[in-house]
Amino acid sequence: MLIQPRPFGRLRVRRRAVSRTGTAAVIAAALIGGFVPLNAANASPNDPNSHARDFFAVPAAATVRQLGEIPPGPSTPGFPGLPESVPGLGIPLGGVGAGSFMINQSGTFGPWFFGGSQDDSWEMRALPQAAFHVREQIGTDQTTVKTLATNGPQSTSAARSWQSPLPGWNLLQPGEGSYAALYPFGWTSYTPFKTDVSMRFFSPIVAGEDKRTSLPVAYFDVRLANHTTKTSNISVMFTMPNAPAHEGRQPATVRTGLDSQFTNDRKSGIQAVTMTSNDPSNTVDASRSEWTIAAKPQAGQKVTYTTSWNANGDGSDVYAPFSDTGALTNAPIDNSHSAGAISVAVTLKPGEVSTVPFALTWDFPQVAFANNNTVWMRHYTNFYGAKEDTQNNYVAGSYPFNQSLAIARDALTAHDESLRAVEQWWKPIANDPAYPLVIRTGALNQLAQVPFKTALWEGGLVSNTVAPTGVKRQGTTVPGTHLYLGVDSNAGGGANGGMGTEVGTYSSLAYSQVFPTIERDRLRAKIDAVNADPYGDPWDPGLTSSTDPAAYSVRDPFITWTQGQQPSPGNVWFIDKPSENLFRLYDYAQSNHDWNFLRQAYPAMRKLLAYIQATIPPGSTLPEAPNMNAPSPNLKSPLPYANVFDVIPVNKVDAYDSQLYLLALESISAAGKSVGESKATLATWNAELKAAKTEYEATFWNADHQYYRYTPGPTANNDSVLLATFFAQHLAERAGLPDLVDTSRYRLQLKSQIALFQSKLDSQGREIGSPNMGLPPGSTGFPYLGFAGTTYEDGVWPTVDYFVGATYVDAAKRFKDTGLRAEGLDLGSAVATQVWQVNENGYQFNTPLQWNKSDAGRWIYPAFESNLSSWELLNAIKPVTIRRG
Repeated sequence: MLIQPRPFGRLRVRRRAVSRTGTAAVIAAALIGGFVPLNAANASPNDPNSHARDFFAVPAAATVRQLGEIPPGPSTPGFPGLPESVPGLGIPLGGVGAGSFMINQSGTFGPWFFGGSQDDSWEMRALPQAAFHVREQIGTDQTTVKTLATNGPQSTSAARSWQSPLPGWNLLQPGEGSYAALYPFGWTSYTPFKTDVSMRFFSPIVAGEDKRTSLPVAYFDVRLANHTTKTSNISVMFTMPNAPAHEGRQPATVRTGLDSQFTNDRKSGIQAVTMTSNDPSNTVDASRSEWTIAAKPQAGQKVTYTTSWNANGDGSDVYAPFSDTGALTNAPIDNSHSAGAISVAVTLKPGEVSTVPFALTWDFPQVAFANNNTVWMRHYTNFYGAKEDTQNNYVAGSYPFNQSLAIARDALTAHDESLRAVEQWWKPIANDPAYPLVIRTGALNQLAQVPFKTALWEGGLVSNTVAPTGVKRQGTTVPGTHLYLGVDSNAGGGANGGMGTEVGTYSSLAYSQVFPTIERDRLRAKIDAVNADPYGDPWDPGLTSSTDPAAYSVRDPFITWTQGQQPSPGNVWFIDKPSENLFRLYDYAQSNHDWNFLRQAYPAMRKLLAYIQATIPPGSTLPEAPNMNAPSPNLKSPLPYANVFDVIPVNKVDAYDSQLYLLALESISAAGKSVGESKATLATWNAELKAAKTEYEATFWNADHQYYRYTPGPTANNDSVLLATFFAQHLAERAGLPDLVDTSRYRLQLKSQIALFQSKLDSQGREIGSPNMGLPPGSTGFPYLGFAGTTYEDGVWPTVDYFVGATYVDAAKRFKDTGLRAEGLDLGSAVATQVWQVNENGYQFNTPLQWNKSDAGRWIYPAFESNLSSWELLNAIKPVTIRRG
């Protein structure tokens, strides 16, 4: 759970065409819904033949940038002391829970997020030794040798800087290539060569399938097309260090005893260099760990390699033989075993095209928390021998370790099959013209958050010396449960509460559609936690990088956690959370027709309802939130966090939390009918629901302003309205539950109040997005102010704009009102444009929680989980149907 302020929100009135910057406009105008050659989208202006280059084609929805041209990024954070935004990030490679790294917009490998207590934020490093290199000779012309990366950005902020490739290599200059991304795919093209050289990279993220989605696999397909009039002799080299998963973090990683070997598997045709570290003194996060770089040469392609070169030098030792001949020595260059390389050479006659398939795989099978006192196997190990007992503990000795070569062999053998499996669910979204281009961009690229922020997707508990908070650790009730932990923001700061429910509900649909077992299993863990908690509202699991036992006594995920607070009116933080937990338990069961799950969840659902109802004061039927004006002395802090909107002031009750309580009552009633609850109990809930709905309408509806006020003001008409007023109503509609509010008032507010959330324009005339809060005409200020002033009231939360956009689009279908649909599309398109098409913001792959309604460069909390709400809008436009093999 978050204990630092977090922001959200937006709405709008005008329906203007979304402006697009530079190359994205070329793509959108050229081929809506189709594919375009990468060079046509963002070719070098210095290349007179760029229009004819034969590179990998990319979808029109991809975000495209000039390689290495990374903006400095905004300089004015919206809230001091929170993490920096980082321009220039890119596609992460690696399966969910396997450890991952980005291929950034300078073409280098970083930053890194390999999980464990070392990673409560990403590691801002880019391995200087990891790169692809091309040597080209056309006929008898002079050779061209280039490393396919530029220098990394160097900023006054260390958080916005990363390493450059080794100094002994001949790098690209900024702009000598293009970078495109539409997760899980990335594409790069390079203009200095006469041969058309481009690369596609991806990991096999297959919707609904745990095995390939969890694998530590990165594919790199290098496409070579010779459209000159001469023969092209071209070689591609892949260099990689024998690197640890963590550097400069506590607890310190020990990874020593390096070794390496070459394998030529004649049966599969795969040739590989495997770099190991098997010393018994290694720490658990490095124990029996390894990397494999592999190629599967096609007809006419020839592999050479070296098992060892000096990763601590300038790179000239491995560069020299490659530059001279395009081949490596087929022997170690030194004895360090600190880096390896593999090269593939091919001769292309005029008009010939060839693709060289490479793979990088790794086996770092264990992830540790609480200063290495709690050790888990990663989930991918379950598919390479690791077994679990009925309580989901790892069976000692079942995993053979040192499996990166086997993973590489399987990955390259099944390359085409894996590519088809990814494209089977991805293409219908990437190419469907029913979805506006920029919405496709936002929804698919936002999925990159999942593998890159995953501290844990486990394959069995190996060992633990930390006493569990409850009688037993979470996730032991149902065999086959694989616990998943992400962080609210992997950029760092205080928001690392394991996707706290009040945040995670905005992203839950994306998980349900693409990663359904993750959603199921984290709800199983929630059931265990609710049942074990003395009151029924446990905090979400978190992690700590501290090595102090006092820190991990409540921050060791799924082992220890913070127990809930005894509920009473006005003293419970985030009273949206128990209602959302209750709803999500019901929603998963009904949407998946999993009635066994519902029966398992039902006792926890009843406990959650009792918790919420304990916050209802006498004489009322609605839960009372912490009061900004008169905080309860029982609060843990004088800062009264009422709900996900943190310190936006609440005067005892608010429309957001109260509507979620109505949703909880509808959900428990529907669940009760399914599991055979008594008629008397159902009648009691129905009576409570009827009374609560009546009080809701009387308390919040302002007939003069034609909206549901957020919270009662100091006078009858001195109030304000929340953009996300109908968050719970939308969830109810999606789950097929009865309406929570008066539908005529619901429609009236959607139509009449959009003007109160007028979106401002940036300097290029693009909409900035709509803020969290609106004021009625004539009002000059909000009725209450929190300690942060109007920071959150004036904040544009992409999370909310996407979600409210979905609310409008679905309401348009229901009320047959095309105007509502246009407003909904406008809401989502504005924020998606600011993230994915406005290069100067530098928000790609680290979408912030908030920016200011007048300045999109004033951000708070980059890389925030809840922006996966883009899938709510995607699904509202046209229901997402995941095609699975």
